[in-house]
Amino acid sequence: MNPVKVKKLVSHCKGKIKTVFGIGTNFTNDVGVCPLKIVIKMIKAKPEGDNWISVVKLSDSSGKIIGDPDLIRMFENVLNVQNRKPG
Repeated sequence: MNPVKVKKLVSHCKGKIKTVFGIGTNFTNDVGVCPLKIVIKMIKAKPEGDNWISVVKLSDSSGKIIGDPDLIRMFENVLNVQNRKPG
């Protein structure tokens, strides 16, 4: 992701769905400090005024898919993205 892509996606999705983006290290760490070699993945979200809910991360690589297996299968079926490269 980068600022240009984020702006386009926000514009396209405005009024349709809530949007959340993962933006890389160089976007969030532009102060010249050597970045840590870690990755943090979201597993739950708490919408404003609501309870915590599980989230999933889908990927074209099976090793990068995260979340409850039942939810993953449901979203893969809805989005028709069952075929994954080994990850």
